[in-house]
Amino acid sequence: MKKITIYSSILCPYCNMAKKILKDRNLEFDEIIIDNKPEIKSEMEKKSFGKKTVPQIFFNQELIGGFDDLNDLVEKNQLNSSLGIENEV
Repeated sequence: MKKITIYSSILCPYCNMAKKILKDRNLEFDEIIIDNKPEIKSEMEKKSFGKKTVPQIFFNQELIGGFDDLNDLVEKNQLNSSLGIENEV
């Protein structure tokens, strides 16, 4: 399975919804909070090709996108295959 990383903000509802999708499927992820951390926010922007919004979600170090992109993978039953898992949950 690919490593999941989420750049997020504490008060971001879309970050919380993205994390819930992953938690509901028992998928582990690393969360990087960007609040009050300009160097971390700058790192996120570089990795996400200039995107400044959160969440920014990565599988391994490949940008998946934000909440809508993650939710699209779920709705199309492509989340597990995108993570290298054989069966959809």
